Amino acid sequence: MNNIVISGRLTKDPECKELENGKTVCDFVIAVNGYKKNDTMFIKAKAWDNRAKNCSKYCAKGSLVNVSGALKENVWKDKEGNNRKEFYILANEIEFVQKPNSESKEPEPVAQQEKPAVIAEDISEEDLEEVPF
Repeated sequence: MNNIVISGRLTKDPECKELENGKTVCDFVIAVNGYKKNDTMFIKAKAWDNRAKNCSKYCAKGSLVNVSGALKENVWKDKEGNNRKEFYILANEIEFVQKPNSESKEPEPVAQQEKPAVIAEDISEEDLEEVPF
């Protein structure tokens, strides 16, 4: 079963764009602390359609989020013709735990805001590239 769950803070504002086919995609990076002091991992994530729009609307640099989804691999050739690959999470659930307060720079719990704390939707078959079963 391909399922990953992480919790961390966004390293910058989510980058969302609307594609020619009308779908919306949002890319973001989550900093996840490890066991050791300098053991932080930076994990790329991608959300589609309503999840992407909500991520763009409710998340910003420094937001604390819980993300669950499938681990995916992107393979391509760079300008020099070298094979490249990266892993990312295809988010099927994003929980907005805490968002930075723009006035005081201190994180503000999402529950105290007028926004929903949890955005959870089923993944449509269009969101997944291939399911191995």
